[in-house]
Amino acid sequence: MFRKNILDKNLTRPNWVNQDHRLMGNLWLDKNECIDPEMNSIVLQSLSGISSEAVFSYPDLDVLYSKVAKFANVLPENVLITAGSDGAIRACFESCIEPGDKIVLSRPTFAMYEIYSKIYGASVTWLDYEKSPDGPVLQVERILSIIKKIKPKMVCLPNPDSPTGTIFSLLDLRKIIDAAKDAGALILIDEAYHPLYLETVVPWIHECKHLVVVRSFSKAWGAAGLRVGYALANNELITFLHKQRPMYEIGNVSAKAIERLLDYEKEMELSVERINAGKKYFQDFVRSIGLSSYKSHGNFLHVRFEHYAEEIHKELEDKVYYRKDFSFPSLQGYSRFSSTTIERFKPIVKCITEVVTKYEKKELSNNASI
Repeated sequence: MFRKNILDKNLTRPNWVNQDHRLMGNLWLDKNECIDPEMNSIVLQSLSGISSEAVFSYPDLDVLYSKVAKFANVLPENVLITAGSDGAIRACFESCIEPGDKIVLSRPTFAMYEIYSKIYGASVTWLDYEKSPDGPVLQVERILSIIKKIKPKMVCLPNPDSPTGTIFSLLDLRKIIDAAKDAGALILIDEAYHPLYLETVVPWIHECKHLVVVRSFSKAWGAAGLRVGYALANNELITFLHKQRPMYEIGNVSAKAIERLLDYEKEMELSVERINAGKKYFQDFVRSIGLSSYKSHGNFLHVRFEHYAEEIHKELEDKVYYRKDFSFPSLQGYSRFSSTTIERFKPIVKCITEVVTKYEKKELSNNASI
């Protein structure tokens, strides 16, 4: 009845009936959402002006296509609207991958890359980030060598990657994109964190006929709950991706809200400044007390709490949601916090300061008693 890949016991998804709900009283810094009160208010304002027609009618998306194209500095003919960047990624798998096709993925990375690989029966070659004093590292020479060696059907590379927060320079990205072309591969560059990170390969879509760029309104735009993303590519390639789109790419309420939200580009840019300022504030603090926090280019950062970890986790337990640790060797020992504003970070800084001060006093007392 079902395809073999769907019957595979290694393909599992989280339970859809019983889910863990986050408490409203805690600060939500665990899923890289936009935690900026001013931007959150703008998103609500965009929703509040929607007419009743948007609720009972099927969507007309031509206005949204035009606005997204204008923001991305391309033509509407270069755009595919999708249900989140997740939908754009799936469109590439749906259009390109058949069972047994080879693909190249970084690891760790966005979880859905592995899920779609299993659904569509791809043969994955993993590029594991390596641990270093400066955070996870993935050498571009290794990527180029793998692409040349296995000649994959598709290469997927988020920039910045998540959960690592690492990036590749435009020079290195061009090398990787060119290597994919030589191998006859489609290459997907995932820019979900644009414009929190401003470097982009979108201007290359016209000359690089095998390049798809994927973006989201969930991060900088603060609209994760609306589930809207998009893919950008040259007209011929985007036409192929459009062949697999559903009857309606997204719901009309989401479409109308994003149409209005795109009128607030300047406000979004100011929100990005606040989020990045908050990240710098928190990183400067943890480094000032001797903790490690490498440079991250998404709307999140990593901290190694070292010998303070148990006490800090205990102190923050009922105050803030965050990722306490990772099983991947390149991130083991790091805790990840989504970025927020300086004001929202201050209570966390206070808690950590109290733990460190208490720990140091205890250490001094123990040393004095010896």
